[in-house]
Amino acid sequence: MIGLRSARASVRSVVDAVRARLAAARPAVRGHRSTLAVQSAKAALAGILAWLVAGWWLDSPLAVIAPWVAIVTVQTTVYRSVRDGLWQLGAMTIGTVLATAVHVVVGNTLVAMCVVLPATLALTLWRRVGDHGVYSATTALFVLVYGTVSFGAVVDRLREAVIGAAIGVAVNAVILPPVYHRRGLEATRAVSWEAGELLASIADGLRSGVDRHAVLRWDERGSELTRMADRARDLSGWSSESRRWNVRSEPVRRESAGPDPEEVTGVVSRVVGSVNGLVRVLLEGTGEAFRSELPDPDSAGPYADLCDRLAEACRTYSDHVAGRCTDEDRAGYAEAVGAARSLSAELQADLDARAQADPSALGMFLLEAKRLLLGLPAADEVCPSAPGRLEAEPTKSAGASTTSAGSVDA
Repeated sequence: MIGLRSARASVRSVVDAVRARLAAARPAVRGHRSTLAVQSAKAALAGILAWLVAGWWLDSPLAVIAPWVAIVTVQTTVYRSVRDGLWQLGAMTIGTVLATAVHVVVGNTLVAMCVVLPATLALTLWRRVGDHGVYSATTALFVLVYGTVSFGAVVDRLREAVIGAAIGVAVNAVILPPVYHRRGLEATRAVSWEAGELLASIADGLRSGVDRHAVLRWDERGSELTRMADRARDLSGWSSESRRWNVRSEPVRRESAGPDPEEVTGVVSRVVGSVNGLVRVLLEGTGEAFRSELPDPDSAGPYADLCDRLAEACRTYSDHVAGRCTDEDRAGYAEAVGAARSLSAELQADLDARAQADPSALGMFLLEAKRLLLGLPAADEVCPSAPGRLEAEPTKSAGASTTSAGSVDA
């Protein structure tokens, strides 16, 4: 009977994990594709405008540099466009000046190319320059192969590069500047929910008897949970970066109204660390090399109840991240956290009173549960009242326009 319950719990944990990951992937993939489409269209527009300015209006000798720089300057955030644009201009200046100087000295294009290209490509080995060093080499190649090589032409090359960079930054900053908000929050929400599901599976496993195979599956889910948390942290970083120098006040205002992505990511990262700590305790306790006392199904009730309360708190916190919870949910969160604290105190007192011969597994299990409780925020910080809550599901017309615009993932 115990084996049947364990099998059912294992199947349920796998199904729940797959469902949670699929639910997390849908909005992220949808938002990612729409944002890429808009950014691609903006890059094409920037290239066309740069060509019109440099090639048609100013009749620059090597006008192709301007649209080329404009296209690569349209980055995923306005801040990154400005930062990368400055690095690209610096690298192109080095390539232009170096190619011209070497060609003037040696007087031969092939010899100058053999000297300049290895030197400029070596810039990519400098960590601060990185991939931007390629622009130094390609600009040097343009200078040596096309047009007249002279110090007078250096001004023309740099003017074309500045035109392209300025147009690329302007297009990215003025036309639907990208704002990444909901993607980071949605990834964080999925992590918190999956942590709650894993805790619920651990609770079921404790009640039915800790099984080594089930613990190994929990360990796999914990590893995946860590990867999800890392991705959520990266996406939250994009969210913060996309707010810098963004001229669109409405998306930024919506972001400030909801949970701070970096704050909730920090909470969820601590939760994931504690959940994985619980799994490690069970993994060691069921291992052949290191067996330690674990609660049997008859005495595991309080430990399972503790995991259930923690799971409830994590799931409610995931609703808080998504902006979908209410005052009733906040009350439920407070009750779950309070019950978990009471249970952990009772279990700790029981361990201290019994003075077990080998209480290491139970004590470490309880320690990780306490760490998880400390990582969760207070009830008054969860599920704020309506004026400060992020609108999780805007009206269909607003949501449709945002999705079609693609550059606002908020």
